[in-house]
Amino acid sequence: MGGSVKHVAGVDTHKDTHSIAVIDRVGAVVAELTIAATVEGYAQAITRVTEFEGLVWGIEGTGSYGRGFVDELLRRGASVFDVPGSLTKRHRRNASRRGKSDVQDARAIAGVVLRESGRLGRCERSDEQEAVRVLYDRRDRLVHARTEAINRIRAAALRLDVRELPAKLSNGVGLRKVHEAIDFLRGSSYTADALIAEIEEAVSDVERISDRIRTLEKQIRPFVERLAANLLTLNGASLVVAAGLIGHSGSLSNIRNAAAFAMRAGVAPVPCSSGKSKAVRVNTGGNRQLNRCLHVMALVQVRTAGHAGRVYYDRKRGEGKTHRAAMRALKRQLATVVYYRLAESRRLMERPTAAA
Repeated sequence: MGGSVKHVAGVDTHKDTHSIAVIDRVGAVVAELTIAATVEGYAQAITRVTEFEGLVWGIEGTGSYGRGFVDELLRRGASVFDVPGSLTKRHRRNASRRGKSDVQDARAIAGVVLRESGRLGRCERSDEQEAVRVLYDRRDRLVHARTEAINRIRAAALRLDVRELPAKLSNGVGLRKVHEAIDFLRGSSYTADALIAEIEEAVSDVERISDRIRTLEKQIRPFVERLAANLLTLNGASLVVAAGLIGHSGSLSNIRNAAAFAMRAGVAPVPCSSGKSKAVRVNTGGNRQLNRCLHVMALVQVRTAGHAGRVYYDRKRGEGKTHRAAMRALKRQLATVVYYRLAESRRLMERPTAAA
């Protein structure tokens, strides 16, 4: 920790309450309290710790239950670290006091910040980036809901022995063909009428959800074009993929380099060597949405004849790698490209505008 830091407040967040423990530079607990997860509770906590000089905060759950508290602390100019639950668990496991409680977790969180602040990301206010993430995640949930409705259509059609449905049922053309395929069965039996009603309801759901998806994509576009328009020039980086990369990459100030970005995306292999044995294993961690976006880009590039991504993939296959291993290698290279595009966009946004 820096010399100006004299105290650390660790916060274990839950839906209704937050537990807080303040420790000094040697790890001794100097204050503990539990607050309501409300604006009033946040104010109470901030007032309570004003007596402690050189205070920084460590919070677990900054993207969920702790989001409101983080926003309030940042608004007041506090320094806040994002503490992963895995580090808290490890620190608690190595502590002298056994057991688990919210207060003990808060102490462990503070201890992680005290000893490992160099590994932790700092929370920053990035309203536009957070908005992109919310819009992207919301669109993703709607796509899943639309897929469920389409599966309902296909299941009911199969029971009606209607097998010649269009491959794509997310647009108006495909849905009209569904109506044409089932109309002649109307009135043939009670079961047929019930299944037709199920199909019509699902078709209505698909149409409604598709309208909402299109609206969200219109809302997403200006954010992407303002924050990282250069991503859209990459083969495979559609508007939606670019939004996922922007929204889920987090603050680049917390990412040292392209290798750290690849690790965050879960596309960097994890070393597992021992003695003379040198090996790596597949990374199953990281942000899975970032991983998914890079995977989509890799798929598109591999399917594009003559593209640099396809050439790289073919070279890896020629070296004896399996399809999956070659795809993982390509995703790792794409992570580097995406990182530098994001870093370039950030530099351009931070560059002061020349006076007219």
